[in-house]
Amino acid sequence: MPKALICENDPEVQKNLAMTFKTLNIESIIPLSLEEALNTLETEDIAIAIVNETFANEKPQKNKIIQWIINLPMYRRREIMLVITGENLKSLDRLLAFAKGANLVLNNKDLNNFYQFFKRAYLEYQSTYRQYKELLAK
Repeated sequence: MPKALICENDPEVQKNLAMTFKTLNIESIIPLSLEEALNTLETEDIAIAIVNETFANEKPQKNKIIQWIINLPMYRRREIMLVITGENLKSLDRLLAFAKGANLVLNNKDLNNFYQFFKRAYLEYQSTYRQYKELLAK
């Protein structure tokens, strides 16, 4: 079962995202701190990371979780779908996602529609990297 790391500040958002992932048969891990999130990334096989830019009082441009993920070796980075959320982000902005090293960016206001956004982006992510992952498996 794939695992999703949910790094959101709002407990209600955490709960809603975890319920969404449960319907998709994805296990949710909700860290309580920056240190716990980084430890989880190091010790667990995370397939999806949802990271609010300001999780654990981080600055958007210097979020340690996002930096840790985007600085992974390419073979490992491609195994994690990174979704960045924030109050100043434009949802579904592909250029912004590319610039931030993410697969998807969402404004906090659009998290109520997370399932619709995520489902489409996840299917695209899977089809894009399917061949890449198959080649690595050989």
